[in-house]
Amino acid sequence: MNTANRILLCLIALLGINLSMKAADLSSLNWGQVCSGQMGAAWYGSAESQEIADIVLSVQKTNGGWMKNDQLHKLTASELATLQASRSGRSCLDNYATTQEMRFLAKVYQGCKIEKYRTAFVNALQLIFTAEKSNGGWSQYWPLSGSGSYHDYITFNDDLMTNVMKLLRDIQSNEGDFKDILDEATRERCLASFNKGLEVILKCQIDDNGTKAAWCAQHDPVDFLPTEGRPHEFPSVSGCESAALLSFLMTIPNPSPELQQAITAGVTWLDAHKIEGKAIEDYTNADGKPDRRIVDRPGSAIWGRFIQLGGPKGAEAYEKLFNKLRLSNKSRTYTYEGVKYTYKEYEIATASYKEDKAYQPIFGIYSNDYAHLFYRFLYNYHDTPPVVDSKGVPVATSLMAENRRSYQYLGSWCLNLINAEYPAWKHKIDAQNEAGEATLYELSSTTYESSETTTYRFKEGFSVSNTGGKNYATGSSNTVKYSANVEYTITIPQGLSVEKVVFYGYDNYDVDAYVSMLNGVSYTSTDYVFPAKVSGTATFVKHTFDLGSAPATDKLTFKLGSKQCCLIISLYCTRPSGVREVVEIKAPEPVKRLQNGQIVIVKEDKIYNMSGQQLKTVELDNQ
Repeated sequence: MNTANRILLCLIALLGINLSMKAADLSSLNWGQVCSGQMGAAWYGSAESQEIADIVLSVQKTNGGWMKNDQLHKLTASELATLQASRSGRSCLDNYATTQEMRFLAKVYQGCKIEKYRTAFVNALQLIFTAEKSNGGWSQYWPLSGSGSYHDYITFNDDLMTNVMKLLRDIQSNEGDFKDILDEATRERCLASFNKGLEVILKCQIDDNGTKAAWCAQHDPVDFLPTEGRPHEFPSVSGCESAALLSFLMTIPNPSPELQQAITAGVTWLDAHKIEGKAIEDYTNADGKPDRRIVDRPGSAIWGRFIQLGGPKGAEAYEKLFNKLRLSNKSRTYTYEGVKYTYKEYEIATASYKEDKAYQPIFGIYSNDYAHLFYRFLYNYHDTPPVVDSKGVPVATSLMAENRRSYQYLGSWCLNLINAEYPAWKHKIDAQNEAGEATLYELSSTTYESSETTTYRFKEGFSVSNTGGKNYATGSSNTVKYSANVEYTITIPQGLSVEKVVFYGYDNYDVDAYVSMLNGVSYTSTDYVFPAKVSGTATFVKHTFDLGSAPATDKLTFKLGSKQCCLIISLYCTRPSGVREVVEIKAPEPVKRLQNGQIVIVKEDKIYNMSGQQLKTVELDNQ
């Protein structure tokens, strides 16, 4: 074989390898991963992505959405035919359904600009508008069943509300995958829909003896009370859904005082109702079956997926459930030792509910093999012996292994929220509230944009560079790592003057660290200390430097002593005297516009966010 032929065969072999790798990459992903962009930006808009997008269009419901749990990128012929034949059925928003297909179509449209994909996206968005309740919020399916099913409730379960609202916010931003995919009027409608959803979230927050708690997986759309889902999903405080919802709420910029209070109340309540020093562990039990158990773990904590309600509102929610079951009058049968026994769901629920178990995790069994346990309140996670009921039938007092392994009844969902996310958010909000007439700029992992060797670039034109060869890295709670004994220089955008600097964060080691220099002024190891970690646990502290009569312009330098620290740096900025230009805006009606990535309202020389909270005096660059 000559050299040319060898090269040709090698090229063919390499091409085959690349093609097979591409196919394997796609088939190895689930549909959610494909929709979220894990095929890489260049793939979306390719011929292969369009083929899949055509399948997505072919199974789109006539009312605009899709059904859940379908792997649309690898359907069999039979599965495809079934979905195409059921296009007139209900659309679903549960388990990321519809929202993920919309994200996929947006990516493909941006890659190829073929109008049919944008049209399908718009039709799905119209479904979301139509399906939103008059007072805000969405249910699992549209159209509603109208039968009183839990499917029709306001649904936080599996992060349904969160996913829809994230999508609306991303569309309204007119950036990335959603750049110019819609006109301004439709983007404004997304914002209005988002705000209505936010209003109902605040209305649904559970009242616990006059104190706001967190949320249930479902809420009644009329009275907003926590309510039931399936027969093992009781009215309760949900540790899982509440954690995800609070994480989302903390991403909303310039939150109103009401929203700030709701977030703080929710986190505080969850922190007060943790089961400390515990974790959930998967293991193989004595029967050789997969199982889960509670184990001791210092520094950890767990919460119930369903935490029993207390107080007057709790009593009201459970009485409402019992009345529903009484009115439905459903019976369940169970055969024991050849004899069939009949149970009323109402009797099962009321006989097992214990009011004195308020604020404890509650569990339930939902299996047709044990239908006589539907709506039975259980308070034991680990195996405990059954009790014999009035019919002479042994009845469970705890979950069974198959229940524990198939459903996450206990988890550490709130741990990072409480220990990391909330402290970072609270610091940011406090800093915003303290800003007064100054403008706050934050240097953190959330405002970081890119790096060029040892220069870290942040939003709004700020950057941090160093002469020690240190690359960008992050700590917990949105912090950025800064090494000791290295001089860092913050470059300040032209026209801004830094009046105050706040360092918020923690020492990353077991020896005290400190701020050793700021803007040319040196400090001792006892002046501005970041305490050492204790048993691996960090202590967050805040150090404030008022630059007073010597504000920083152009650049600001600092150094840390002893050990590396993980910090959020807050800069309070004004425009230097003689440079600031104030443009007076006069308009007979309020003006709505985009500023710093968010919609604001300008009225009578004042600026407000969409919740009506005044932000600051309008001072705009002359454009």
